[in-house]
Amino acid sequence: MADSILTRKRDLIYLVFFITHLPVMLAFDLTAYYPINIKPLWMGDLRTWYVATYGDRFFYNPPAWFGVLTFLELVYHLPLTLWAIPALVRNDPRIPLALLVFGMETSITTLVCLAEMWSWEELRPEQRGLSGLGGMYGGYLALGVFMTLDCYARLDQWIARQKGLVPVSKKKL
Repeated sequence: MADSILTRKRDLIYLVFFITHLPVMLAFDLTAYYPINIKPLWMGDLRTWYVATYGDRFFYNPPAWFGVLTFLELVYHLPLTLWAIPALVRNDPRIPLALLVFGMETSITTLVCLAEMWSWEELRPEQRGLSGLGGMYGGYLALGVFMTLDCYARLDQWIARQKGLVPVSKKKL
């Protein structure tokens, strides 16, 4: 039971994240890629509610570069998520490498989105704050930074053991 996902708390957090991330991508973030004739009406209703509630300009008046980020979500986040869910359950040894890259990419792109969002003067305080977009994008950024640091430390420890080096990260894993 030592390798059970239930005993690997950080991996369990990542598993819950990816299990949540998958339906969010499929039912919301990536729906612009669906042919209109197969896109369920509730997806449009969900987006309308979200924009009215949170004022997220990325989903009604995005900057020119935002399409690149949604494309990245389609070609990188979606396949990685589909791989990561079973990989986390089976404790695949490639998890730290894959999630280091994912965490770094997610941190950088989310930080850019946060900076853009903070420039939107029309947002009300509750839309900008922790209960609004600041909390959603901020939480996503925090997870990305944590994942990056955690996976860097895991790889650093492993490389140090393999090569007889002193790890840069002091964390005992």
